[in-house]
Amino acid sequence: MAGLQRTTYGVVAAGGALILLCGLLPWTWRAIPAHPLAWSVTSVILVAAYMALALLLLLPRLARVRVLAARDVSELETSRKALETGNRELQAMAGRLFSVQEDERRAISRDLHDDIGQAVTAIKLAAHAAMDEDDAQRRREDLEQIVELVDSTVVRLRNLSMLLRPPQLDALGLEAALRWQAGQLFRSSPVELLMDVEDLPQRPHNEVEQACFRIAQESLTNALRHALASQVRLCLEDDGGGRLRLRVTDDGEGFDPDGPRGLGLVVMRERAQSVGGWLRIHTAPGEGTQVELHLPYRMPQAAACQGA
Repeated sequence: MAGLQRTTYGVVAAGGALILLCGLLPWTWRAIPAHPLAWSVTSVILVAAYMALALLLLLPRLARVRVLAARDVSELETSRKALETGNRELQAMAGRLFSVQEDERRAISRDLHDDIGQAVTAIKLAAHAAMDEDDAQRRREDLEQIVELVDSTVVRLRNLSMLLRPPQLDALGLEAALRWQAGQLFRSSPVELLMDVEDLPQRPHNEVEQACFRIAQESLTNALRHALASQVRLCLEDDGGGRLRLRVTDDGEGFDPDGPRGLGLVVMRERAQSVGGWLRIHTAPGEGTQVELHLPYRMPQAAACQGA
């Protein structure tokens, strides 16, 4: 590029000299022989002079274009690298999600087969024993055993169904479901739970409710299991701008926000974005953690169509 610039400067200098020479032509016009070759040389000189002038004017613009092009190429390269990193993270997250889904299905299948299945088999055996029992007292004992097995099986089925989707969320709404879930998680824990769950001015869309509930569930579980906190606060309120705001704050160890991200945090962000909201995590080592979630009451049209 430097050689091209030096060449251009030489052409410009030569053009300037030619322009000066052409300026003297009117006084020496009569000295030009009346020959076609002489006039052709004069025309070439004039064209070269004008080309040199044009290069002189365009050279600064060409240099600016080169700088802009180099900057654009650098920005494109940075964007490409960021896109590749994002794609790798998405692929890794998809693989982990599939693994988590399979683990959850395997756990549910194991609970149904080993726990519920065995209980139903025991009920069946006890019923047959009661049918064949002639002694009234023993028959009564068999029936009481059946009742106990049925009660415990109903409790297990209820707990299993609550893991999939709590009935309180459909029957009573988000506020009651959050109070119930938080109470269940911290029922036998020494960690102090503070709840400030306000009644929202309107009921959120079904998908928004589910996203908020799952994010709160994950945040409370993380605070309880990993934060080593002594106190956890759960807040739900209207943010005054047509959205609901959820905050889960603990006084635990915190972590480096720029460090490796766990699958749970990635899934929470994806849940929030899927219904048109956003999630931020405020934390630092030794300073506790706050999960802040903002969600609309109604899903954006595009997200709603994708969900359908």
